[in-house]
Amino acid sequence: MKALGLAAAVVVAFAPLTAVVALTPGVAEAAPCAGPGSNPVSCQHCRFYVSAYHTANVCDSAPAPRPAQTQSPAPVQIPEPVNLPPEPLPTVVPTTPAPPTSVGPQTPTISPPGAGSPRVAALVPPPKGMDAPPPAVAAARGAPATRINPASPPPPPMQVYDFGQRVQNVVDAHSGNIDIVKVGGQAVARPRHWDYIEYDDYGRPTLFNPLDEAMSFRYFYDGAYREVFVPSGGRIVFDGAAPGLFPFTAVGESHLAAGSFFGGASVPLGAGEGKPPPDYKLPVPPAVYPDVLISVPADNQTVQVGQVEVVGRDEHQPPGSQDTFLLDDSTLAWGQINDPAGSTQIKVTKAQPLPGYGPTDRGSYLVALATRQDLAAQPAPPPKPWWPSVLGYGSLAVALIVIFWFMGRRGRSAEDNAGL
Repeated sequence: MKALGLAAAVVVAFAPLTAVVALTPGVAEAAPCAGPGSNPVSCQHCRFYVSAYHTANVCDSAPAPRPAQTQSPAPVQIPEPVNLPPEPLPTVVPTTPAPPTSVGPQTPTISPPGAGSPRVAALVPPPKGMDAPPPAVAAARGAPATRINPASPPPPPMQVYDFGQRVQNVVDAHSGNIDIVKVGGQAVARPRHWDYIEYDDYGRPTLFNPLDEAMSFRYFYDGAYREVFVPSGGRIVFDGAAPGLFPFTAVGESHLAAGSFFGGASVPLGAGEGKPPPDYKLPVPPAVYPDVLISVPADNQTVQVGQVEVVGRDEHQPPGSQDTFLLDDSTLAWGQINDPAGSTQIKVTKAQPLPGYGPTDRGSYLVALATRQDLAAQPAPPPKPWWPSVLGYGSLAVALIVIFWFMGRRGRSAEDNAGL
């Protein structure tokens, strides 16, 4: 601590001298005790520290002068910044959506039946269609179309019930517009098939409603379930640029239906009026596989469906249930495409009668439909031989004759006895 104090005192003592030296380059530093610039106070401090620490005596002799710093012959010129014109911003040119290619979405394919496939399987009957008067169908088909973005459809223009509540109301009403199927002791509603869907010159799906009630359509698009409202007699057109097959469920006040539409159309600019260019390629509809044999492991049954479409893959399902199908354009099913050498073409592990809404089962719904069809389609029993009937009726006639003869004989016997 004493050494630190002494060092601090030295710094304080020589501070004025250091300042002078630093500010006067080219001039000899003054000694504290001799020569010009000497200072009595600094001289006293210098002698004390030399005596105390036995350092070199610098109190009476000045050190050699420092060389003066070389001055630049000319001041350094700092160039002024040049004002360059700003770079032009890139021009954004709106691009026309590229027309879809003729190659559809890469989905799994179903192989034809193998050699060991059963020749006869219970047939799942197709759903019934809708009933609308032909004039109403023609009027709705020709109605002005409202363009709809399927990813963000507008809300309905009127207050309607929740979609699920509307479905429940239709089921509870037990109207003639739906079918009820008994599956495992429970009543399951089977929707009708929505027949009123077409595609315009661009390949965009158009839905029209010839019924006397408004309909709400629920479908899965762009990662979420959407609902679009179609009034009675109205028509909408989907600007559906996303390729793929999109099943839907439709509900009204007394109708319940199911169906699908496929996308991949190029959305026209502006109002979308007029014809597409000559080189425009329409989107390719999904493949439809006829008369597909389906195994239902939960019921250990094999059924046949009139038409099957592959929707895609559902990675959220467990292995063996990740292939998604649409059966008869109305029933959504999960399962797996079987090996071509197998006895059936696909396996179904889960089925949903109302696509995108309602309960699911393990495929028993399909078996119940097929069983119901078998009962309705059984051939009439062969006619019985005619001779047993003739023999029976003849025996009855003979018996009646004998009875009447016996009764008549007793009557005559009684008359004879009375005459005697």
